[in-house]
Order: sequence, then C-alpha cells, then structure tokens
Amino acid sequence: MSDAPAMLPCYVMLDLETTGGSAEHDRITEIAMVRVEDGTPTQRWSSLVNPGKPIPPFIESLTGISDAMVADAPPFAELLPRVQELLHGAVLVAHNVRFDHGFLAKEMERAGALLNVQTLCTVRLSRRLYPHFKGHGLDALSQRHGLLNEARHRAMGDVDAVLAWLDIATRELGAQAVQAAAQSLLQGNGYLPAHLQTPLTDLPEGPGAYVLRNAQGQAIYVGKAAHLRQRVLKHIQSAKTVAKDRELTDQTVTIDAHPTAGELGALIERNRLVAQLQPHHNRLLKRERATLEFTLATLPAWPLSAPLAIREYHPGSERSAVHVFDQWRWLGSAQSEEELQQLDLHTERAAQRPFDVEVFRVLQKRLPTLKHDPHLFLWTRTTHGEFTG
Repeated sequence: MSDAPAMLPCYVMLDLETTGGSAEHDRITEIAMVRVEDGTPTQRWSSLVNPGKPIPPFIESLTGISDAMVADAPPFAELLPRVQELLHGAVLVAHNVRFDHGFLAKEMERAGALLNVQTLCTVRLSRRLYPHFKGHGLDALSQRHGLLNEARHRAMGDVDAVLAWLDIATRELGAQAVQAAAQSLLQGNGYLPAHLQTPLTDLPEGPGAYVLRNAQGQAIYVGKAAHLRQRVLKHIQSAKTVAKDRELTDQTVTIDAHPTAGELGALIERNRLVAQLQPHHNRLLKRERATLEFTLATLPAWPLSAPLAIREYHPGSERSAVHVFDQWRWLGSAQSEEELQQLDLHTERAAQRPFDVEVFRVLQKRLPTLKHDPHLFLWTRTTHGEFTG
C-alpha cells in the first residue's frame, strides 16, 4: 500500500474490537492505531486487551478473538499512556467514529482520563465523496473498490482497509477533493466547545459542587457530583441530544469547582451556592420539582434523641468534613472536631432551620447504612454537648 493521503495534517486511524455494542456495559478486546502525519504513516500499533469479562460466543465467532487469547493481555488502563501518546495533537478518524469514540472515551473515563480530540467519520466521508453509491460500510467499500481484507473484524486489518480506501479515493477523485470533504466534515466537530475557557483537566475528579458561568461571569447553573470532572463532561456530551444541556453548554464559558469530602458535602455546598448566587437555571429546576416537595406536616419523626454528626472522608484528596443534622435539617459543618464543638447546635432551634427535601432523602436513605460505609463515621451528641461515636 502506498503512503496514506494527506487528508489532514495529522490524524490517527483507529479501530476497536469489543465484547458488544454498548460502551457502558461492554469492553474493548483489541485496539489498533496508525498515526499519519503529512500523509505518511509514522507509527503503527495494536494490542489485544483484557476486557475483564467473558467474550460472547457470537462476538468470538465474528472476530476470532477468544477468552483464551485475551487472558494474558493487558487491561486498557495499562495501555492508556500509549493511546494518549499516539492521539496527541491528532484528529481521531474511524469508520463509524461514534462507536469507536464512545468506547474509547468510556474506557479512558474508567481509567481516570479524558478523551479530548476532534473526530472524523470515514463513513460520512464516503457518503460525501461517493454520493451516488448506497452502501458505505466497510464491507460495501471493500467490495466496491476491490479491497482485499484478509483480517476482517480484526482491529489492524480494518484500519488498513480504511487507509487503503482513502488511498484509492485520493487517486480517483484527487487529493484536493478528499481534503476539502474532510475539512468540511471536521468543522464544528470538536469534542469541547471552542468558547469554553476552563480546561476540564483543571476540574477535580472527586466529589463537590460546580458553578457554570457565562461570558459576563454570571452564575447560570450550580450542580453537584460524586465525580466533578465526569459530571461536567456529561453536560457537554449530552448537549447534542438534551435541550437543557445544550443551552448550558452554549452559555458556559468558565467553570468554578468546589471540592468536598463526599457526596453529602457536595449537596450541602450546592445548596449554599444556589442560595447565594440564585442561578437562573436552578430556579427553573426548583419550580419543576415543586410537586415533589414534602410538606413539614408529613415528615417522619427524627429517629434520634440528639443531633447527628456525620464525618465524610475522601481517600483520594484526603479531604475530611463533619456535617451536623437534627430534625432532618443541616445545622452546620466543620473541618475538625474542635470546630465541631463550636457550632451552634441547640436542638430547640433546629426546627427553625431551612428544610431541604434532598438532604432529608439522603439522610433517610443513609441512616440505616452509615456504620457500614468505610468513608463515613457518625457521632451522636451526649448530654454534655460532646459527640461520641
């Protein structure tokens, strides 16, 4: 095969084999990547991947990849540095790129990394270059253009087949036509919106609250998450299909992160920020949830005879915080036991504190299981005003 055409200054042709069609539930079994710079392949790499789950018989018969073949293969997390090295500064290209991109993004997310690349789909490119043909799958391309693919449904075999098709398309239609079509399909296909000024890598991976701000610096939405970076990323990923996420993504220019020691602290911090900033989108969401709110008259009795202090600890960040509750209401938080003893925790004033239905739901759900959570510790207050647990 001759050198690949200079379709783009730098791109990586990718193909994956997987245990099935769901990026959420299935896993990668094989990966192949060819990095092309100025029309010349500069690096070729492939590897089997241990998916950590059985390969279904149908998939094994389709790809020829068996459980025995991947038993000693590395898991994706061990291959991540090599994947990142090959993708650096390149456009990700694949035949039906949405499939491969989805799996790669999910595997990188599981490994604690982000996939931030532009993408190009060669199925769409084929439709643009050969509109008079009906089929544009890899089998159709191979049959139409006389491509010999002796390793069909193996990752590197399929990568080489697409590269060979690009070479043929360039000779048939000219490099300029291929480049123009590729550039037109690439426009607006960035993984992150161009106007977003806050790098997602600046956001912590642990729990906390976040503030989305517009170009004027105004808070437009405050959210909470067990994994801050992943949650913000999902806003962006959902923008194509979810109207609210699209509106938020279109307006967001900067993002403030407020890390916490746990999900309970994230809820408290989110509520505090909403009360302080009054973001427009949170007011809309609050009205939409109005029918779900509890009335104070229907609240079950507080199951303890004293306030409850819950200590959250996050091993990744080593953050720790103590949150105190009474009568299903949050009374305050502290960073140490000394601060805890200084909080104003008079029981008779607890009923006068603001009631939040989400705090109630979390407490009601977690109270029976708190002793079994390795990152949560609880105290109840003694008659002497001290907390013991």
